[in-house]
Amino acid sequence: MSSWTAYRDQLPEPVLPPQRAGWLEMYWRAWELAVQNIRHGTDQNGFVESYLDAAFSENIFQWDTCFIIMFARYAWHLLPVGPSLDNFYQKQDEDGWICREYRGCNGAPMFAKGSADAINPPLFAWAEWALYQLSGDKERLARVWPHLARYDAWLRGHQRGPEGLYWSSQLGCGMDNSPRFVARWVDMSAQQALNARYLALIAEALGQPEETVRAYCEEHAFLARQINRYMWDESEGIYWDLDGKLEPWPVLTIAPFWTLIADVVPPDRAERLVSVLRDPARFWRAHPFPTLSANHPAYHPDGGYWQGAVWPPTNYAVIKGLRQAGFGDLARQATERHLDHMMAVMRETGTVWENYAPDASQPGRPARGDFVGWTGVGPIALLIEEIIGLEVDAANQQVRWRLDGELPVGLRNLRLGDNIISLVAEQEGEAGVQVQVECVHPFRLEVITPFAEFVEQVPAGAHRYTLTYLDRTDVLQA
Repeated sequence: MSSWTAYRDQLPEPVLPPQRAGWLEMYWRAWELAVQNIRHGTDQNGFVESYLDAAFSENIFQWDTCFIIMFARYAWHLLPVGPSLDNFYQKQDEDGWICREYRGCNGAPMFAKGSADAINPPLFAWAEWALYQLSGDKERLARVWPHLARYDAWLRGHQRGPEGLYWSSQLGCGMDNSPRFVARWVDMSAQQALNARYLALIAEALGQPEETVRAYCEEHAFLARQINRYMWDESEGIYWDLDGKLEPWPVLTIAPFWTLIADVVPPDRAERLVSVLRDPARFWRAHPFPTLSANHPAYHPDGGYWQGAVWPPTNYAVIKGLRQAGFGDLARQATERHLDHMMAVMRETGTVWENYAPDASQPGRPARGDFVGWTGVGPIALLIEEIIGLEVDAANQQVRWRLDGELPVGLRNLRLGDNIISLVAEQEGEAGVQVQVECVHPFRLEVITPFAEFVEQVPAGAHRYTLTYLDRTDVLQA
């Protein structure tokens, strides 16, 4: 398939208010760039036949690809989404090791095994579970499970200290020039807790033995205890990296906020941690969230790569963590500001960028343009999940729809397993919302509004439901 129009006709189609036309334009531009960045393996590199490229170089990158999955999964039926992850599994060593980067010229690892720079954030299980939520492909989960379990075992055996916390490097953690020179990394430790959480979910979905599921749950709980024991600073309300003596390394980057999505922050600490994100002197800049606190001497207001730039993947992780931890209003507000600044830059430059300046509507310096690549997580994934408000579960044919913003809003042509679903909500007078639904197969729809929650087992066909403050009436449309 070579025509962009042919791809576009099969992609999910957002419905947004007229004043958000710019977001819609950016959504389609991001998809177009993703399609343009489909690459093909060669006999020399041994990569899969087709895969989604990171838009950085001819090499493939581990955490870039995992974040690409977070938006590309909405086209799982159309683009080489799963195969992009398979590139890494088929390069996996027998002992479980996977390098963070492989050369496009010959498929060789970019770094030697044992190098601190060789391991990227371990996000494969998170990415696979996210893909499963759209595809419902349990056969794929079963096929990749051994790769995920072996990789986790390698990391536990080679990348953590005796207290159980993990180490990385500037290149390894993905934040290349971040001013961190530490022995225990809060992001890597939280990411391994995240990994354990999703390994438990995958094991349960696959019907693995109960002791396997329990072991991953216990690993998550163990890492949560150790992160809170060693890395939490009660006086500052933040989690720190640690030096070689396991003492705090008080350089404030975006790294501690991985603890939110990893679900390791106790409720009594979450508000204090999130208040750091809300602080205009540190992270709540014109374009949130910079990857280095604005009060650090090395902070660059124009970006400085990982010394202040706003990066779409870390914004995605932080925003999803906020939503998960119960800070939904801030998650939506941050998403709106992020998309608005991205859109302002696109108006000036015609494209989306690798990273952005935190204190102005401009690309970061330095930054690459046409970067989809992982930049698609903003205009595609955050638009669908935070602005339109959809959470999906293909295996159980369920959609949870949060209506907490402007109307009209919706998504047409959503592929949920073997189902095709369209959802559009519009204002109905002054007291309610009209929800139009079309589907090929029945599914369970849960709608959450500011005034009530509604649950419906939607039959195949076209339907219209009117949700009011007092009750709910529905009219079946032929």
